[in-house]
Amino acid sequence: MIRLLFISLLFVSYTRNTNELSNTAEMDYKTQVEQVYPDTLLMGIESKIYEAFVQSLMQQDHKPLLKMSNELEELSTKEEQGIIIYWRSYLQFYSSIYFLKKGERKIAEKEIDKGIDWLTEIQKKNSEDYALLAMLQGFSVQFKGAKARYISDDIKESAKQALAIDSTNLRAYYVFASNNFYAPEKYGISQEVEKHLLKAISLPAQKVQNSRLPSWGKEESFEMIIKLYIREEKWDLAKKYYQEAIAEFPESYTINQLAAKLVGN
Repeated sequence: MIRLLFISLLFVSYTRNTNELSNTAEMDYKTQVEQVYPDTLLMGIESKIYEAFVQSLMQQDHKPLLKMSNELEELSTKEEQGIIIYWRSYLQFYSSIYFLKKGERKIAEKEIDKGIDWLTEIQKKNSEDYALLAMLQGFSVQFKGAKARYISDDIKESAKQALAIDSTNLRAYYVFASNNFYAPEKYGISQEVEKHLLKAISLPAQKVQNSRLPSWGKEESFEMIIKLYIREEKWDLAKKYYQEAIAEFPESYTINQLAAKLVGN
């Protein structure tokens, strides 16, 4: 999925032993999607949600996102699967962004809180659930005022749980890094951010190739690590990872936009 400019503008156990942990999240959802007919809404769902988001922005109308939300809700009444809750919650992230861009902060907060609540209510979360929960919690911080510091602990705990279940989940490393990326430099955590981003971009977007499973996070990790090196004026590293990123995501608007900052440095 092509990383979107609009998002960048918004920001200044199922196992019995540890040998099974690395495949828990992917295999659990792979089993679930195989139980849902292949011609359902879940085929290419990540891209469909993104496209509905873009349509909502272009039309200045929430209807495309709402239509997709209603279709997922209807599917959930037929198939009691965690993967459907996952995608309903993922859609809430984009719905919140949509209302935030319209200046409707109260509605945006309610939309992101819905996704958080749905994921929180899942009794046996897998690594993907925790990674998405951490991302949604991180996005919600901007609405919470004095409560933000408490949510920060929740974000860290969710990300830790994601990695404890699956240490090869790139989305868990991405949300760890994202949570710390904008922290003041006085906290000295840029090395932690770098470590998590390098790990994220070293991992496959999907261990199990399936258009009904999550694939977000790698493009965003590349974008963030390039920005990190630009910020720290580590130009050789910024250029190195820019070249790697553009080779893997040649159509990425946000990564292409970073080229201008590398010229002459």
